[in-house]
Amino acid sequence: MAQNQSTAIKIVLCGGLAFFCSFIDRLSWPPVIPMASRELGLTAAQAGGFMSAFFLGYLLTQLPGGMLADRLGTRKVLLTSLFFMGIFTLGMTWVPGFWTGTVLRFLAGIGSGAVLAASVKGVYDHFGPTRRATAMGFFMASCPLGLLVANLLAPVIAAGYGWRASFLAAGGFTLLVLAISWQVLPRPAETRHPAATGAGGGNTLRTLAGNRALMLTAVAGFFAMWGTWGTLTWANTYMHQSLGLSLKQSGQVMAVFAAGALLGQPLAGWLADRLPRHRRQVGMAILACFALLLWLFGNNQDTRQLVILAPLLGAGSFIFGPVLNTFISELVAPPQVGTAIGFCNAVWQLGSVISPLTAGYFLDLTGDYAWAFAVLAAGPLLAVLLFALVRPGGVCES
Repeated sequence: MAQNQSTAIKIVLCGGLAFFCSFIDRLSWPPVIPMASRELGLTAAQAGGFMSAFFLGYLLTQLPGGMLADRLGTRKVLLTSLFFMGIFTLGMTWVPGFWTGTVLRFLAGIGSGAVLAASVKGVYDHFGPTRRATAMGFFMASCPLGLLVANLLAPVIAAGYGWRASFLAAGGFTLLVLAISWQVLPRPAETRHPAATGAGGGNTLRTLAGNRALMLTAVAGFFAMWGTWGTLTWANTYMHQSLGLSLKQSGQVMAVFAAGALLGQPLAGWLADRLPRHRRQVGMAILACFALLLWLFGNNQDTRQLVILAPLLGAGSFIFGPVLNTFISELVAPPQVGTAIGFCNAVWQLGSVISPLTAGYFLDLTGDYAWAFAVLAAGPLLAVLLFALVRPGGVCES
């Protein structure tokens, strides 16, 4: 029993570190855009293209990465992902211009794409239904932690040693995590569920496509992510332009936002584990609160209220993740968990791509941030309605 518990903790630790690396590798670019653009002669569109290239690679790897996690197991996929993330993030330290940087960002995104599915599969394999969501919460706390660290450290490193040094630090740390994970991650013989064998990928995809609850959850997650990444895109600008905060003050508020998300992830998982047969209802309640907080945030004109709104909105923007990922893992058979998570996350990432553009369109149309955040709030509200249609009769409790 003690050995099984030790193995489970190693899975959460290494999966969390890998997901943390994924975030610092992708978010090391935005804070250094002004400095790097001057040196490389990039236009604003080209600088934004570096992020788009990363997310394109990230999106394309979701489903294949999940299928590989089911077939090869968590260890092999995580180690391979860390290697590609580290090498191609380090490559940014010598990038000469736009096209080379675009390719390197795309390849780093490909390396990052399988981390979530492989980690969620590992959590599912090593935690029972009464502890699974709590473990998922601790694992997914690495997401806001990566957001916080990247935004705090990348500008400091860049200011002291140049923008390339921030990628040297991010890539070097990723390779350090690779070395740690190589030693710590359990070998395949130690896993509770063997990697999937027998059923082909086509059969698995047909089975998943016929799972109505899974398809509805995937679309619900699209609208949940709609709110999250739309908020991360526009919150700083809103506070600067509409509330009159300096860029530094806006950044400090977003640090409090990230802290709320960091603390909220394990708490949301713990709550979902207290109600293992009501994870759907817990998710619906969280998403309804998220929608309300987005509306309140967009209509707030009192900077003093940000002390309360920022951590609550930060929590609301992220804490549905552990609940939804646990819920998804229990909608399918154990050999299909990685594929299911990869498929759902691919659908969710489309929400991350579309919502910032849509909110920006309404901002251009109305000139009013209240409208932009109302559009973002519509996402999690629609997610609640979709969850109301889910009937998870085939939940796997193994």
